[in-house]
Amino acid sequence: MPWVVTAIVSWILLYLLVDVQQLKRTIFGGFFAVALASLVDWGGQQLHLYEFRDIIIPWANCSAFYMLGPVFVIGVLFSQFLPRDRALQVINIVVISLLYLAMEFLILQTGAAVYLNWHLLASLTVDLAAMTSLTWVAQTFELAPSYKRCYF
Repeated sequence: MPWVVTAIVSWILLYLLVDVQQLKRTIFGGFFAVALASLVDWGGQQLHLYEFRDIIIPWANCSAFYMLGPVFVIGVLFSQFLPRDRALQVINIVVISLLYLAMEFLILQTGAAVYLNWHLLASLTVDLAAMTSLTWVAQTFELAPSYKRCYF
């Protein structure tokens, strides 16, 4: 049930915050986030670092509600609101990583995820790396609206 709740809350946030006109580009940030998280979480579980429980619809040993909820939504919104300034990007990466870590902590408290050989600090490191990667992808492939080329 926690996976369904996180998905619903995430999609409500997406509905409230998304710029529909930019969605044709920023949606790829969501796809990248899902691909990256699927790979990381599948590997983490294969290495017995952590496990997910109460999976209703499986997706790479995770819940599809998790991947298509918070992970997808974070990818879209992160791409949409990516600042141009490098210092602001660093702040953005840290803040979003901490917010994601807080969500992870809450999921751990429900028992839907369990650390076996893992720690919150390890998750923070992975989250920082993932958000840095998403920043690079959004800039390189011009997913962020602020990176749209101007031809006039």
